[in-house]
Amino acid sequence: MSNARSSSEPITGRHQSGAGLPGRDGAGADYRSGVGAEDRARQGNARDRVYGELRHRLLRGHYGADSALVPGTLSTEFSVSRTPVREALGLLAQDGLLVATHHGFLPHRRSPEELLEIFETRALLDAGAAEAATHRRTPLDLARLDEATARARGATDPAAVRRALNAWHEVLRSAGRNDTLAALIGRLEAQIKMHAPWRAEPSAAAFTDALDQHDAITAAVRDGDAATARARMLAHLAEDHDVRIRQLIATAHG
Repeated sequence: MSNARSSSEPITGRHQSGAGLPGRDGAGADYRSGVGAEDRARQGNARDRVYGELRHRLLRGHYGADSALVPGTLSTEFSVSRTPVREALGLLAQDGLLVATHHGFLPHRRSPEELLEIFETRALLDAGAAEAATHRRTPLDLARLDEATARARGATDPAAVRRALNAWHEVLRSAGRNDTLAALIGRLEAQIKMHAPWRAEPSAAAFTDALDQHDAITAAVRDGDAATARARMLAHLAEDHDVRIRQLIATAHG
């Protein structure tokens, strides 16, 4: 996708770029206030860095349900002014990860019903992306899909397998050549990761069925079979939904 950030380096820890999220071009909302281009770029850079680090933390459960993210406190922590912090928090609220309150921003907690709706919507959109990919994929896209699954099959670390499969999904969405669709899926995927994150599998062998499903979807995309690609993606994500919900319930009762 084309939504590249102005800086790939986080302030602290790992940086999640939030690729696929629209409107993050670094210009900010202050272009009407007479701020010079260099100052705007600098401010956009700080905003994107704060955004990336906070998103990384939210998706990994760093903040509790009652942990308020206050612009003044975060401004001190990240050694930046409050403006880029407020903008970063606003973007995270737009992504559905935070909710604004009188005392700052809180992690957006979803009800079980809302989470099920998010799973359903993500599945429908991803199925649409798979269908679009059957019409628009290039030989390079197919090679990248094959490379991702081959990397997953060759990995012995469950986390490495998961990263490779995540990369496969990103390649498939990109092959659909619809940035708006990919951006919406990215937002929903982030909300799912925040509320129902994958728990570590005991071994890489636990991914055998998932790998076969990915290969089957790739085959349908390669054959240009839109109906089959869509159906196989829906079946794959239905199983993903069931696994994550089981893990979530087990964690809640653990």
